Amino acid sequence: MTPEDVLLWVAGVRMPKADSQGARTMAGYYRSIADAVDRSGTAMEKVAGQVKSHNDGDGPAAFQRYWDGPAPTGAVPPSACPAAVSGYAREVAEQLERFAKVNDEIRAALWVLAIQMYANIIFTICYGWLTGALEARLLMLVGQARWYGRIRNGLVQLLVKRVIYALADSVAYAGGQQALQLGIYGTSLAAGVDHETLTKTAGYDPLSVRANAVQLADGFAGNLAYDAVADALPGLNPASRYRQTFGRYFLRRPGVAGAVGGLTTRLAASNTYTYASNVTDSYLEGDGDGWTKPPTLRQEAAKLFIHVPRIFVKYPLRWKNRPDVGARTAGPGTP
Repeated sequence: MTPEDVLLWVAGVRMPKADSQGARTMAGYYRSIADAVDRSGTAMEKVAGQVKSHNDGDGPAAFQRYWDGPAPTGAVPPSACPAAVSGYAREVAEQLERFAKVNDEIRAALWVLAIQMYANIIFTICYGWLTGALEARLLMLVGQARWYGRIRNGLVQLLVKRVIYALADSVAYAGGQQALQLGIYGTSLAAGVDHETLTKTAGYDPLSVRANAVQLADGFAGNLAYDAVADALPGLNPASRYRQTFGRYFLRRPGVAGAVGGLTTRLAASNTYTYASNVTDSYLEGDGDGWTKPPTLRQEAAKLFIHVPRIFVKYPLRWKNRPDVGARTAGPGTP
């Protein structure tokens, strides 16, 4: 299994093994055969004509009747055979060309899906900077609001901030995800990828308003579930003394324990994201199978692609414990 095969598998893509260039080469051979048969047919017509023009009697006349037909029912007269054979050869060549064209269109559509998948992975990895800035600004504004100051219970204050943040974070993540996907699909179609082939390959029309609305809702519900689980588990929850100014995206707990703990929490939250997205999609599509669709092995591999780099993205070699930021709240990041 090549590295390309592994990357395509993670993206959920299996390229057809058919060889488009080989099919086109075969098409060229069949066209050469057709041309040769046509040349031989022309020579045979010339010889048949000379039989009649240079000879008289019953024999040449019988040959002419045999050559030109009429042939028995369902048969082809000898004079028509070369044209029939060359026509068949050209039809085979045409079908080979069509096969190569369809194969290329499918491969192009599959590459678009793979690129979209990896763009989503990169977007999710990098979204931490945005969600950190979003959280810091949003929670500052909430804390300055008059209505918030009237809340006297500290636990209620914390819950209000977490719910507001989770809603804003989920809208931003799901919306950004859809905008990125639409941009990739739109660019690919403008570059010549066949729309119908892309639709059949993806299983839905990538430009459909309904399909994008359902996906937006799936991402929103999934991200809400992610935030809820990340808030509840150790290491990334609001009570953690290792949280930092700009959210929990950059975990500062020192050493291997911090890395493993952060990764474990993110994977648990990410699996909840996928499950919640499946349930939401099932409800909106009316197929009823979302409750029985846990994350697949391929999705688990994609989650590792996403969340392992998130451990090292800011401090690859030096983990920092900053107790001075212990009074600040933080956000869970994204799936």
